[in-house]
Amino acid sequence: MTSNSPLVLLPGTLCDERVWRAQIDALSGERQIFVCVLGSELTLPEEVASLLATLPPRFSLAGFSLGGIAAFEFYRQAPQRIERLALIAANARADNEANHAPRRQLAARVAAGDLGRVLRDALLPNYLSPACGRSDVLASEISAMAKATASRFARQVEYACGRPDSRALLSSIDVPVLILYGEDDRVCPVERQLEMADEIPHATLHAVPACGHFVLLEAPDVCSAALTRWLNATTQEGPTTGEAL
Repeated sequence: MTSNSPLVLLPGTLCDERVWRAQIDALSGERQIFVCVLGSELTLPEEVASLLATLPPRFSLAGFSLGGIAAFEFYRQAPQRIERLALIAANARADNEANHAPRRQLAARVAAGDLGRVLRDALLPNYLSPACGRSDVLASEISAMAKATASRFARQVEYACGRPDSRALLSSIDVPVLILYGEDDRVCPVERQLEMADEIPHATLHAVPACGHFVLLEAPDVCSAALTRWLNATTQEGPTTGEAL
């Protein structure tokens, strides 16, 4: 059964609609698409409540990285409005408290105008697979998004630091769920993906070889195909594992 409901896309930290460009091109012909860039409110629950007030009554929801973390908050606040859910390079766990000070230090540096060095030294080295053949091009694309969204970074950091542990929520998610990730992801590694798939009743797990955290950019056509299958999926009994794409 194909879903023609609106599709809401949530970019990650220091990302905008460009991280979803290939998927928007592939999927927009059959449905209305909304891209919600995060970082407008003081807290993640306030952000999600504000967005829910503007979005259609029912929609499919896909989140990348911080967007995947926000997707859990969408489901927590309004499960009846979510038709299906895609978690891409996501993580259901609360942030380790040891990460809070380093995250906030990066936010302070970006606020002081040091975005270039933050990207070069702290962020970009963890984003792409060593096997990526387009690292320079993708690094430039990621940097361009970061420059455009730098004013949101401090609030995005607070969303990451303050997020609740969503593992207790997983078993209650009763819609078709796609868990999509790069096998070389160092930000949200494979064990985080497997634990989500183990707990979500209707989860399909797709690993993409030779891709890192920015799997949407490293393998755009593969991700678009996986999302198309997800939008066409019916509810399944228990988790399934897709072939490595």
